[in-house]
Amino acid sequence: MKQFANLKRKKINAENISDFAEAEAIAYTALANEYYINRLKKLANPDRAIALFDENKIIGTANSFGESISLPTNKKAKVAAVSYVSVQPTHRRLGILSEMMKIQLNEIHSVHKEPLAVLWPSETAIYGRFGYAPTHEKHYSISKNNSKFLPQISSKNLKINFLSKKEAIECYVQVNNKLMKSRPGVMELTKDWAERRIEDLLSNHLSNGPSYFVGLFDNKTPVGIVTYSIENSNDSGNMPASLHIWDILYLNIESAINLWNFCLNIDLVEEIYAKGVPEDDVLEALLISPGDLNARLTTGLWIRIVDVINALEARTYEQKGEIILKVEDSIIKDNNNTFLLNTNAKSSPRCEITNNNPDIEITIQGLSEIYLGTFDLNNLIASGNININNKKIIKTIKEIFKTESKPFCPMHF
Repeated sequence: MKQFANLKRKKINAENISDFAEAEAIAYTALANEYYINRLKKLANPDRAIALFDENKIIGTANSFGESISLPTNKKAKVAAVSYVSVQPTHRRLGILSEMMKIQLNEIHSVHKEPLAVLWPSETAIYGRFGYAPTHEKHYSISKNNSKFLPQISSKNLKINFLSKKEAIECYVQVNNKLMKSRPGVMELTKDWAERRIEDLLSNHLSNGPSYFVGLFDNKTPVGIVTYSIENSNDSGNMPASLHIWDILYLNIESAINLWNFCLNIDLVEEIYAKGVPEDDVLEALLISPGDLNARLTTGLWIRIVDVINALEARTYEQKGEIILKVEDSIIKDNNNTFLLNTNAKSSPRCEITNNNPDIEITIQGLSEIYLGTFDLNNLIASGNININNKKIIKTIKEIFKTESKPFCPMHF
């Protein structure tokens, strides 16, 4: 931090963690009220926090949580869930964010030993230059008048119950963690994480209207959950009202049909919005008029490979094969090397440094983009994130890295 000699990094502890939350809130034009501060304290690990001080004022913040994330197929790995990244308006355009990202990523690599980092960006233009690559999700906007199912759609009627706060937390954890077995990108939930999500809705942190939690059960076993709020157009609560779906988690197509059928038939609402659903969600296939759904594909969770060898050996692959990759990483020096990925092994894939000529040259952002199986090779080539030296390897890349389910992270952190 020689170029920032006037800035000092100091430890965050019980005495100054409120200052940390307040500094982050200012950067996002939020109010650091008691709920906002306690929200950070509930899950924060101060030892992982980065706080840059200019004299006695915090002007830059970054934090991460040591968690686990699902990988293809039915695998999981340690991950740093990055959050609370901010720079004060008085200190922007000075390279402070870049410096914090370098510090944080190298600590994740060398201190915390996590092969992956993930985050939800407030601005999608920022994090690509630090090696992060996006997964994708859909947002829906639909008029209640256009929400009728195709007449041939039928499914086993599963039991639907409204849930108390305690029941919602338990159901959220169970469904989310079962989902990890079939979908990559799902962050493993503890009760503390689920409670924070439910509390955000109950306290109107995410919405101004009343919030509800609904569980879907098959013989008393939870197979889905939806959280939503109702926002009325005026204070008296008269029509029209809008339904905002914040979370919709389901374990199979049958549970998806039941949950969407429930949501689209809630009375006294005119417009329905879903804030984030899987890229391969089935709703468009269920509707008589899917063109009126107004589905918008957007970026979801962003992921970054921190340790190439451990990350590539952590997941499984759809096909057998070998690829030699020359990786470019401007932040983590150990990743700048040529690696042989071998998925032919009977037990698990192997990745090791090699002196052989590379089949492809790829940036760490490009490798992060193909890691969970959601990529378009032509787009990667056009962006300059991959250079194909061996044309015969193109088919191998597509076959090895493809996944049956699109990655999706229900949990925002």
